[in-house]
Amino acid sequence: AAALEFTTDEIQEMEQLILDLSKEQNDDLRRQKLADILDKELVDDASSTTTNDDDDDTDSSEITLPQEIPRFAQLFQYSLDNIGEKVQTAAREKAMELNENSLHVIEDTSGAENTEPGTTGSERIKSDEEMQLWALIDMMVQSKTRVKLYMGSLGSKGAFR
Repeated sequence: AAALEFTTDEIQEMEQLILDLSKEQNDDLRRQKLADILDKELVDDASSTTTNDDDDDTDSSEITLPQEIPRFAQLFQYSLDNIGEKVQTAAREKAMELNENSLHVIEDTSGAENTEPGTTGSERIKSDEEMQLWALIDMMVQSKTRVKLYMGSLGSKGAFR
């Protein structure tokens, strides 16, 4: 199957959704939000593809497993890849910047006055970019798993009806 074309608006909306979700630092809350979105969109995608399917005259009450990855899932993956690259680049730049700054701190101080309270020299607080990158990776795994589950079990257990 040929790659689907997405409008600029669709891509921007999806990227904004992904960015908003990736900034949620509570893993359980973010996963539940994404699960709800995926469940709703995959079902909507399935119902729109079955109603627009005019090439066959099968009984409309018959539930068939989708043959292709739903459009929403493809757009989600495409946008997630784009956002992931941007956040990864930002995290890498931030890490290099922090690394340079920490070298100057080591040169400038003889004691531990400038370290943050409650941290040892080996501990490091993760940057917002690193936390967001973790969230994006987590979302990628969750979305791929959910789509595979959806494509293999739609209607078989009644979970998506």
